[in-house]
Amino acid sequence: MHISFVIFIAIVIVIVAVASFCLGRHICIASKNGSQKSKNSMPFGACLTKNTAKFKYGTIKDARDGETYRTIQIGNQVWMAENLRYNAENSYAPDNDESNVKNYGRLYTWTSALDIPTEYTEQSPAKDIEMYNKIKDKNYQGLAPKGFHIPSKKEWETLLSNLEAKSDGKELRSACFWQNPGEDTFGFFALPAGYRFDNGNFCHFGRRARFWSKDEYGKANAFRLSLTNNSVDIEGVYRSDAISIRCVKNV
Repeated sequence: MHISFVIFIAIVIVIVAVASFCLGRHICIASKNGSQKSKNSMPFGACLTKNTAKFKYGTIKDARDGETYRTIQIGNQVWMAENLRYNAENSYAPDNDESNVKNYGRLYTWTSALDIPTEYTEQSPAKDIEMYNKIKDKNYQGLAPKGFHIPSKKEWETLLSNLEAKSDGKELRSACFWQNPGEDTFGFFALPAGYRFDNGNFCHFGRRARFWSKDEYGKANAFRLSLTNNSVDIEGVYRSDAISIRCVKNV
């Protein structure tokens, strides 16, 4: 009886795992089928040129790899106006294509973004109180270039406070590559890099953008900012997912 029960549980686990994989694959295939048809055909170069003529961008150089990023002041915050491209462990090219990295940056798991051991994918860094307190510092660097840091949930909320009431995120979406192009009111230039599930499936390239917060959300999740073609929100997502990083300047 005991052995039969164990076998039954093992079978259930296998079925659930296979079903989850198939569902994720189905979602990703569906997203790819519709991801590249946009309401505009503005090339990336033209889109960027339009922004650089309109906004007063600063720059920051990442000493680790020599990459240079545009920065923009929005309210009292200074944000990177590009997704991080640093080639760290547990980072991936959007849509599994290295040619996308130049424009879209890379996708990172939460532990990679915070530059902490992968064991904290499903447990709180509070296990190591010194690490936990370090992460709580308002300028905790994580994987960000020197002088910048991984934003907190509160810092994302501060950014969103600049948007119109009931905004769909148009003020942050770029005017290129989205199915529903944004107005990019502040020069944030958010691009739909999509994301990667921990089963290896890449999803919603050309349709969604997700950016990490350093703050935990439950045992295995963390807060992230999400942009779609018609919405913007802050919610929790699995830490094992790989999504984009936008860094904010230290204060």
